[in-house]
Formats: sequence, structure tokens, C-alpha cells
Amino acid sequence: MQQPLLRHWLLLAYLSIFWGLSFFLIAVALRGFPPLTIVWLRLAVGACILYPCMRWQGGRLPTQGRWWFRFLLLSLCGNLLPFSLIAWSETRISSGQAGLLMALMPLSTVLLAHVYIAHEQLTRRRLLGIVLGFVGVAILVGTEVLKGLGGAQLVAQLAVLAATFSYAVNSVYTKRLPAIDTLVVATGSLIAGTALLSPMVLLIDKPWTLAPQADAWLAAVALGVFATGLATWVYFKVVADCGPNFLSIINYLIPAIAFGAGIAFLGESAQPYQFIGLLVIFGGIALSQPRPRLETQS
Repeated sequence: MQQPLLRHWLLLAYLSIFWGLSFFLIAVALRGFPPLTIVWLRLAVGACILYPCMRWQGGRLPTQGRWWFRFLLLSLCGNLLPFSLIAWSETRISSGQAGLLMALMPLSTVLLAHVYIAHEQLTRRRLLGIVLGFVGVAILVGTEVLKGLGGAQLVAQLAVLAATFSYAVNSVYTKRLPAIDTLVVATGSLIAGTALLSPMVLLIDKPWTLAPQADAWLAAVALGVFATGLATWVYFKVVADCGPNFLSIINYLIPAIAFGAGIAFLGESAQPYQFIGLLVIFGGIALSQPRPRLETQS
């Protein structure tokens, strides 16, 4: 496992931007599609994007049954369960509250990685960084979101927490896979997920009875292309190179990028406490990363 390079931080920024936007896009897509259909569309569109890319790169899907079993597990933990839980929860809680709860993912990831992955041990420095990062996100999003925790929306909030744990399991399992082209893994997992979910969508949602407007279609397609297809490829590349703990800090970057975008492009005003939260987030990210190992001369 290598130290993160500039390209890995750029890939992480891509995931932060488009996974951050996915909360808004899900809310728009829900105007025309039920949650399960949104998940199916994400997977199907993503698979249609990645398959020709994989073939163009010379990749081929494996024929061994064990690999398709792995693809099914990856799709269950990385797509079907978290996508469905988050989409359903957003029918009951705000996207801001969902984003705050997603910031707990690094804690789940670091605990699982400590047990199952060599060289990803939990240290006091890393744990402090995770705690600081979450505190920074809580400061950044403000106290209004915190007031909504618990109460009548508890089940929806627990659904988001279950999604964060599912993502953590997926990232740790990804790191333990045998060597394989990350584009092949991304494509195979999306195809497996699409096939697995298709019968349930047909039986439960009856999509032929839906009449979504153009905005819902655009949101669903954007989710499939940018936040699922390309993002899944980037996700597997980052985890394979740098490990799940590095990937997990994305849940701190997403609120920070959303904050910066709101100021730069939407003219939103910022409070002084939000800049403090931003500094706390960056401090937490710095602490959560391992110190570079110095090469010794022999």
C-alpha cells in the first residue's frame, strides 16, 4: 500500500464533489421515482458507462463463479444497501442531516481495517483525527441539524448509520480482494447489482406506471454517470492503492466542498464558526493520515 500521491487526492476530490452532489440529486430524482428505482437506474446507467470503457481498455469480465460472487457482495455492500438506505432516509430527514451522519463512516472503517488489514492499525493519532474530523463537520453544518437527531426520525437516522457501516465493510473487503483490474471490478459489481435488483424493481415499483418529469430523469442519469459509474471506478482505484482509511476521509471533504461551493457559486454567507469548523476538519484529516516513512540508506 502506497502513500497518497497528488493524483489520489485529485481522485478523492472527484468522489467528494459527485458523492456530495448525490444527496441533492437523490432529492430531485425522488420527485419522479421511488427509492428502489433510483438505485436500479444508478446501477444500470453506471454499468452502461463502464462496460465500453472496460472493453476499450482491453479488459474482460471474468467467467469464474467465485468472481461473480465477489461482485455480488461488493454491489450489496457498496451499492444496493447504502444507496437504498440513504434514498429512503432522505424521504424522512434532510440531506444535511444525512451528510452529517455519513461523517461517522471513518470510525467504522478504521475499526474494521484495524482487525482485517495489515498496516492499517488504529493509533491514538488516527483516532484523534477521526474525532476531530467529525467535530469539524458538526460545527460546519450547524446546530440546526444536530437538533433533529433522535425523535420521530430515529429510524431514518439509523438507516444512514447502517449505510455508513455498509460502505466501511465494502472498502475493507475491496482491499482484501485478489489482484484484478479495478475497472473490471467496478464494471462487474455494477452489472451484478443491476441484475440482482431488476426483479425487485419490476415487482415492487412497477416502473412502467411511473410518469417522471425531465428534472427527475436528468438527476437519475447524472447519478448513474458521475456519482455511480465513474465514481465506482475511482473508488476501487483509490482503495486498491491507498487503503480504506484514506478513502474514508471523503466524508469530511464532502461537507467542506459543499461549504466552499455555496460561498463561491451561490453567494451564500458564511459565519465565523463555519471557518473554525473547516480548520478543525483539515486538522482531523492531517492527523488521521499516517506519517510518511523515511527511507534509510543501506
